[in-house]
Amino acid sequence: MTPMTTRKNLSVFAVLLATSSLALTACGGEDEDTDAKDKTSQSTEETTEATETPTESAETETSPVAPAAPAGDVTAPGTELAIGEPAVVPFTSGTDSSGTVEVTITEIKKGSADDLKPLNLGDRAAGLVPYYIQVNVKGVSGSETLAHTSINESIEGALPDGSRAQTLSIIGTFEPCDNVSFPGEFADGTSYTTCVPYLAQESTEVSSARYAQRDGEYSSYDGKPVVWK
Repeated sequence: MTPMTTRKNLSVFAVLLATSSLALTACGGEDEDTDAKDKTSQSTEETTEATETPTESAETETSPVAPAAPAGDVTAPGTELAIGEPAVVPFTSGTDSSGTVEVTITEIKKGSADDLKPLNLGDRAAGLVPYYIQVNVKGVSGSETLAHTSINESIEGALPDGSRAQTLSIIGTFEPCDNVSFPGEFADGTSYTTCVPYLAQESTEVSSARYAQRDGEYSSYDGKPVVWK
């Protein structure tokens, strides 16, 4: 089936979440859109001060736990795949959205520091290089409940030592990496593509990607993510 893509003409708003718990924000001046994609990212849009590290957030925030993976039906937690190979995984968002999807990391592309200039992140982004994780998502079962939710937060970029790369959250259109949510018409058998940006110091790189929900068997904190290298 022809993959679906969802694009929005939104004001650009970026949040740079550093491992040192520093947050940077930037926004453009185009017309706003009140699409559900904005709503799912509202907490990120309001971030202007220091935030907790990923480990601390996991301890202090409450979020739904992803359902246990049925043996034989999905890709086992901890599986390592090559770029381009698919993984079938359970995905949960909130209390009412839960389904099984096929996730494929199709590319990890190195960008240019110049790509960040429109985001107005300032000198605190100096020395950082963006990497773009291209993702294809296909509905397997229960997919219609996932419409307008986002899997992007469950896609992590990792450095060669296995640590998580620096997160760059963007609301709106960022031409080098179009970060979108599940389309409203998403269902079993349909697919769409999204892109998740991460940052690395010039001295290193984003060398792998992983599927890692906040909680459950695939969590980076107390589980085993699926990894693409």
